[in-house]
Amino acid sequence: MDSRFQEAYLEAIQNWNQTGAFNFEIVTESSKADIMATEMNDGGTPVAGEAESQTNLLTGQFLSVTVRLNHYYLSNPNYGYSYERLVHTAEHELGHAIGLDHTDEKSVMQPAGSFYGIQEEDVERLRKLYETNE
Repeated sequence: MDSRFQEAYLEAIQNWNQTGAFNFEIVTESSKADIMATEMNDGGTPVAGEAESQTNLLTGQFLSVTVRLNHYYLSNPNYGYSYERLVHTAEHELGHAIGLDHTDEKSVMQPAGSFYGIQEEDVERLRKLYETNE
């Protein structure tokens, strides 16, 4: 994987973990991964990143998710993606991987993404998503 993308994923994971609302654990064997972080190079899609999930239809739970950062936009200087915006794109796609949807609020989950990092509203939405009734 491209070293910039790898660094961006690692920083995005660290940023999500620091919220305390979710904890990503990095594994070295792909067979043990629930979420695969990878890359693509596709100008035929209008997105800088994507998250593709396999879901259990009965429970609605994710079985696995693959997130991809798109070189076509993120590595092309004509599109103006700074390293910070690259990290925000990784945070956004990882947000999808853990169940967050798009929102029009000031959020890492804005559809046009990458202008904001993880916000307190994102953390609250994630906590609500994973809260248990104990």
